[in-house]
Amino acid sequence: MIEYFETIDATGSGRKDDPRMREVEGEMIRSHALCLKISSKKPTDPDYKALLEELFQSEIDDSVAIVSPFYCDCGCRMTLGKNIIINKGATILSPAGVVIEDNVLIGPEVKIVTVDHDLSDRHNLLHFGKVTIKENAWICIGAIICPGVTIGRNAVVAAGAVVTKDVPDNVMVGGNPARIIKEVK
Repeated sequence: MIEYFETIDATGSGRKDDPRMREVEGEMIRSHALCLKISSKKPTDPDYKALLEELFQSEIDDSVAIVSPFYCDCGCRMTLGKNIIINKGATILSPAGVVIEDNVLIGPEVKIVTVDHDLSDRHNLLHFGKVTIKENAWICIGAIICPGVTIGRNAVVAAGAVVTKDVPDNVMVGGNPARIIKEVK
């Protein structure tokens, strides 16, 4: 599986008919099954954290709270810091990788996407872009973060915003497409 993901990182694109895509599909099936188990439990259930660690294939700090239901299609491609809250209904499509740094708040029904279809060859060609959410950012309810975007430190993404470009540190963005609304401290 790592071989295809490394190709994604290097090129930014991939074909659905590439035989290595089966490895990605295998990870999606594994992640989906675990997300179903996670979403059927309360965060206070004794095995909840172990299921998250199995999904992400890494240890999760005790300060991380992920409220079910939760969906992630490539758990092995996510990196989580400390003191993170991911509220209910979050969907993270992460084959290109998602990094969430310390002290990040992610509101309910947020969508984070690292893959998109090609405009001209939408059935065969995929484009990938890693998403990074830097320290102390706040992604409000219903926001959508598109492939390849970095959300800056202390940034706020307003409710329902569609973020298509990088967000600088210490600003609030909103709208579709998101634009800077004001500076924040």
